[in-house]
Order: sequence, then C-alpha cells, then structure tokens
Amino acid sequence: MFGFLHPLIQLHLKRYLPGRLYDLDASQYGTQDELKTLIKEFHRNGIQCVADIVINHRTAERQDSDGRWNIFEGGTPDDRLDWDRSCICIDDTTNSGGTGNPDTGADFNGAPDIDHLNTRVQRELSDWMNWIKTEIGFDGWRFDFAKGYSPDITKLYMGNTRPEFLVGEIWNPLSYGSDGKPNYDQDGHRRELTEWVKAVGGSATAFDFTTKGILQAALVEGELWRLKDSNGGPPGMIGLMPENAVTFVDNHDTGSTQKHWPFPSDKVMQGYVYILTHPGIPSIIMRVL
Repeated sequence: MFGFLHPLIQLHLKRYLPGRLYDLDASQYGTQDELKTLIKEFHRNGIQCVADIVINHRTAERQDSDGRWNIFEGGTPDDRLDWDRSCICIDDTTNSGGTGNPDTGADFNGAPDIDHLNTRVQRELSDWMNWIKTEIGFDGWRFDFAKGYSPDITKLYMGNTRPEFLVGEIWNPLSYGSDGKPNYDQDGHRRELTEWVKAVGGSATAFDFTTKGILQAALVEGELWRLKDSNGGPPGMIGLMPENAVTFVDNHDTGSTQKHWPFPSDKVMQGYVYILTHPGIPSIIMRVL
C-alpha cells in the first residue's frame, strides 16, 4: 500500500510552485522533523510513502540584473540547486530570459520551465530526490505534469534514484464529438499513456485518465455501453496495460477544492465500485474514507 504526500515546498501557499527544495521547514504543512515522524508512522503501519515530485518548473528566489525572475535558491548554505537563467529552457514563455536547451515537452505558464537536458540540473535533482528518499524516508515518486519533459528524462531520474514506485501524471483531454460528449473510441488517448510508460520503462505506471473520463461519462449519462471497447475489454488504459495503470475517481486537481473535472458526488461510490473490482492499481482520495 502506498500513501501520496503532496509537494513539500511552496511559494505563497501555492502547492505546485516549488522553490527552495531543500528547505522543508518552509512548508505550510509542518517541519522537516514532523514529516520524518509522519513517514515513520506510515512505515510502522505497512504504508510506503510517495512524494509528489514537481520538477517541470520552479519559482525563482529573486530577479536578475534585468529584472527577470530567474535566480534560484536551493535552501542550503552551499550552491546546490542555486541556479540561474542557464537552467531555464530557452523557449520558456514566462519571460524568464532562459538560455538553456529547448523544452522537451509541453509548456507550463505558471513558472519557468526547467532545462532537464542540463547535466547540472539532472545531477542536482537526482541528488535531491535521493536525499528525500534516504534522509526523509520517501519510498517512491509521483511525477507532476510529467508531459512537461521527455519520458527519457523521467527514465533517467528513475534510474538515478531507484524508487519503489513511480507514477506519472499525463493529463490530456479526451476526444469529444459535436454533441459535447466524449467520443466512444478513446484508443488514441489511452495509447498516449501506454506509450509514455513504455518509454520510461521498468515498473513505471501512469494515472489512467482515460478510464476516469469514460467512467464519469458513462455513469452521468447512464450510457454503460461506454464501459466496453470494440473488443469487449475495458476502454481505458486498464484494457491495454492494467499492471501499469493507476485508476482513480477524483484527485486533488479534478475534485477536492479545485474541481477542474469533478466526479458527480452522487456517482462517487459507483465509481469506486468500478475501479475496485476491475484491473489496475486503484487509488482512493482521503476525503471519501
């Protein structure tokens, strides 16, 4: 069993804009010592802990001489993770003045996109992940916005840190018809997930957004025919690579307080019945326990 713990370091209470990665005492959720105690208690009860790894982008500590936010602070007395514009993608759209390599994935507009082809970035992020693994006690990784960089990069970090569990967030929209409903055939959508998993390799998994979308549409509209693909199998990622598919009904983005794509409250239990009785690795959000 795994428990997901959300980002450790935030800027202005925004959880997915990390900055001083080593300074765990800067978190609004508690101190470094409290986090270590919490993880030990999880381990004592047979639960491994997965850190939410937000490394596609990063918030700067201060502005450079041109007034651009691209001077980073790692949170240690030395220069670990103390980066400048050379560690930002040159095609970053946030006007950060990046001079690094072109981005290898999708753009993120909320903060500078980090250049993961930069060997210093690769080395220091790998060292940081190994630090929160050995010093803090984390067992695995959830890669946030994993489509923001090439799966080859995720593969590199997996090889450098050897987590017990790894799951990627590859959230792309389903295909929709002119009636505004999801198309019956979502094979292209689920194959984006399986191709990412294959490219990362090893025991990598991905959140099955295809199953979430189809299941939600089927229950809301009473269109249960959606729950079989043209071959009679499950229509989501679980129909292709169930052992690498992490199923869910809602998460902190789709439901909870953000509600970007919430599962209807009167259908939630039916949704859990489905994912708990079908192939895949089911995940349950704490608020329904």
